[in-house]
Amino acid sequence: MSKRWVVNTSPLILLHKINYLSLLTELSEELVIPKAVIDELLSYEEEHAAWQAFSHSSPKIITLKDFLQIQSDIAGWGLGKGESEVISYALANAGFEAVLDDLEARKCAATFNISLRGTVGIILRAKKKNLIPAAKPLIEALKDSGLRFNENWIKNALSLVGEH
Repeated sequence: MSKRWVVNTSPLILLHKINYLSLLTELSEELVIPKAVIDELLSYEEEHAAWQAFSHSSPKIITLKDFLQIQSDIAGWGLGKGESEVISYALANAGFEAVLDDLEARKCAATFNISLRGTVGIILRAKKKNLIPAAKPLIEALKDSGLRFNENWIKNALSLVGEH
């Protein structure tokens, strides 16, 4: 599993909402946040301060200041600019895993054989690494924060880390 991640907006926002944004830097060796993702974060007033604190607290974050060329095959999916930049970066940089929650973006990444995980995957990895005592309360908090998912899928995911 890759420890080099390129991260989209929703995992950053959701992890911030449940006060576990630090898991991204605790679990990865390198984080890339595309410019379009930063722009999206800065457009949310509530997330602006969180982004500022997060970006100044971790030396492992690489932000792409210049426009990232979105590959035409990816642009054809009609995804948001942040998602398109995340997938384009992962495709162009072997060894990077895309961190995405949006189903269409995940389908696009899978089409290009890009390794991916979502916010729930970050929580499960944190549990496996003993950075959190239990995954279920955090996943419930994600649900309360607006992340939608299939309940059976969550039951299966929790069973992977020994929770029911």
